[in-house]
Amino acid sequence: MEATNNQNITGAVRAAHLNDIGPEFVDHQGLTRMFAIRRSHAYLLVAQGAIRSVCIRKPGAVKGRRLFHVQSVRDFLARQMKGGAQ
Repeated sequence: MEATNNQNITGAVRAAHLNDIGPEFVDHQGLTRMFAIRRSHAYLLVAQGAIRSVCIRKPGAVKGRRLFHVQSVRDFLARQMKGGAQ
């Protein structure tokens, strides 16, 4: 398609929908789906401080739900691509 002087070839601009952005946190299953990082490796990366996570649980509960911060995982992978320093 050729552009003429009066044509806009970029299309309409619209705000991103929340679903277009993706999740901010995922559980270990989401981490595996998105990045192929298994639960045990994810816990190791958290212990090393390479990625961030949070445990959500009720007050006084022993067990909870661990969620991993997606952007910290992306940042970790980017660092690995640049040279591997954590």
